[in-house]
Amino acid sequence: MSTDAQSAPTDPDLTRTGRADLRKVRGDKRRTRIVETAVEVFGEQGYRGTSLREIARRVGISDAGLLHHFGSKVGLLAATIEARDEMDRVRREADEAAGATFVDTMRDQVARNSHSPGLVALHVVLSAEATDPQHPAHESFRERYRQIRHQDDESFTRLQQEGQLRTDLDPERVGQLVTAMMDGLQLQWLLDPDAVDMEGLFEDFLHLLEIPRRDATPDR
Repeated sequence: MSTDAQSAPTDPDLTRTGRADLRKVRGDKRRTRIVETAVEVFGEQGYRGTSLREIARRVGISDAGLLHHFGSKVGLLAATIEARDEMDRVRREADEAAGATFVDTMRDQVARNSHSPGLVALHVVLSAEATDPQHPAHESFRERYRQIRHQDDESFTRLQQEGQLRTDLDPERVGQLVTAMMDGLQLQWLLDPDAVDMEGLFEDFLHLLEIPRRDATPDR
């Protein structure tokens, strides 16, 4: 193998000359900026109240420029959901690194959701629509649920070993139960927020699993 072949850049953001492909770098930054702005706008105005024009205006580009990156409103919505999931994951890992318990990070997520009806509505509406195999976001949501289905298996197994989770439950199924419960609870909360105490009901569900309340010291 020649020296030139060995020294060829492998970074996809570099050109043959080894210089950054500025067009691609700018495009990636613009795409990130659009998604971050979409998360803000959907959170403020909800699914139906948000227009692509408003997102484009805040980013400082044209409607056509926004669609160039995502193809359609549905494409942007799916990217927004993915970005929100990633933001939640990073926040959760940071909280756990700072000493928060696994269960408390779930409680904190529910609390944040209770103050973000727009984003919760976005998730509920789009996930329901995406059950149609012909929907543009179908594969995206199916893959999302595949990824989260067992992401907390080890954490629930550890809770069970520590005596903080019912021993008659399969820890590899508890995460799916939690996700299903939260999806249904969020729907009820959106329909009647004054009558549905999302944080309190989530705590009641944890109690059914025999998970100690926040700051409670489990019996040894």
